[in-house]
Amino acid sequence: MYSSKSVVKLLNSDIIDISIEPNRCNDRRIAVEEYDVFTIEKRSLAEQVYHFLCNSIIGGRFNYGDTLNTKLLAEELNVSMMPIREALKRLELEGLVEIKPRSMCVLKTPTKKTILSAIAVRELLEVYAVRAICNTVDSTRLEPLKVLIELMQDALEEAPPDLRKYIKFDWQYHSVLCSLCDNEFIIKSYKELNLHLNMNYMYDIGIKPNYAQTFKDHIELVTALEQHSPLAIEIIHKHLMTSKKNILSGSFFSDEDVQA
Repeated sequence: MYSSKSVVKLLNSDIIDISIEPNRCNDRRIAVEEYDVFTIEKRSLAEQVYHFLCNSIIGGRFNYGDTLNTKLLAEELNVSMMPIREALKRLELEGLVEIKPRSMCVLKTPTKKTILSAIAVRELLEVYAVRAICNTVDSTRLEPLKVLIELMQDALEEAPPDLRKYIKFDWQYHSVLCSLCDNEFIIKSYKELNLHLNMNYMYDIGIKPNYAQTFKDHIELVTALEQHSPLAIEIIHKHLMTSKKNILSGSFFSDEDVQA
């Protein structure tokens, strides 16, 4: 349906382009999902392992609270223990993991304070990004968002709906949205935000969202951006407020912990 040449992915701090030929638009699912395959390169092994771990946390391959066996991780990535230790030490300094004896490492579960802080920062970043681009963004730059909307629709139309796949595309949609403002600090901050509170966890701890409405919000936001309408700011703000309400209404939070 769309003739986009490229779908932008925010996997590391860099932007990865996945090409889509016009005559292969029906294969867009393959093109978008290929980023899940991560190959460790021979250069900067510790850096490569670090990005692999970050991607695995953001994408939900590793869940908060999981215990990772560093020896098995080294075998999986076909590297020595040294780059594994260096990468995990970096994550420990960032407050994401706790290194244990016997080659074990625990991925820390976000605290209520962390979750509330992350929600606030997410609103700041995404509203800023939409405000920065809504008057000037070229419609061709919105093509990756349209492709992701199609993929989210495909996930919802599966029997039963593939909600995990939908959530993955939802995260990619918001990551691409932030990247459109071409601000390296926004992009970096959004990645760090998703490390400490990824979208899988946000959906897990909140009440069941209205997927049809969130999907509609995504469509309406792209439409408003195409029209350079200030309604785009209202749409993203309402979307984020609904997400916040769902999280705070979940069992993870109780009435005495959070003031409405």
